[in-house]
Amino acid sequence: MSKKETSKRQKENRKKLKELEKQANEESLEMSRLIKIFVGVVGVLLLVYLLFAFFHGELFHKSNKVKDEIQNVEILAGSAFTKQDGIYYVLFYDFDGDNGKLCDGIYNVFTNRADGTKMYKVNLGSGLNKNYLAASPEEVNTSSNETLKVLDATLIKFSDDTAIEVVSGRDALVDYEDTLLK
Repeated sequence: MSKKETSKRQKENRKKLKELEKQANEESLEMSRLIKIFVGVVGVLLLVYLLFAFFHGELFHKSNKVKDEIQNVEILAGSAFTKQDGIYYVLFYDFDGDNGKLCDGIYNVFTNRADGTKMYKVNLGSGLNKNYLAASPEEVNTSSNETLKVLDATLIKFSDDTAIEVVSGRDALVDYEDTLLK
């Protein structure tokens, strides 16, 4: 082979090598873009989840209790007037608040009744129920679902979707506990 042919082949080989390097770089950039898009989508989904959990009060619980509640026992405050159980009770309280243990105890004692009357629980600490929490006794209103406002630790007895008895406050609930056992 002559020097010209060797030189020509070397130039062709260098040209092919540059093309292969360019192609490898383009593939690397494309893979980098795909990874960035994937990380971005995962990041957005995580952000949406965290925002949802934060606004619904599920993100920063004071305790890490296992939620072994039967779903139909814990209800939203907005559905308190819509149960089809004839006579039933709804216990409103912040599950992790100061009255949490007292109200859990009342609920547990009540569920041992033999007459089949139901009691539902509403977590006033949940973001979905915070609008129903009254700031003072003067704001309490149990006349309808639209105007419902209760204090922490409130028990309402319903009959055919009408509030017939309201017990508000820790001391009143403690005094009413014996009535619940009858």
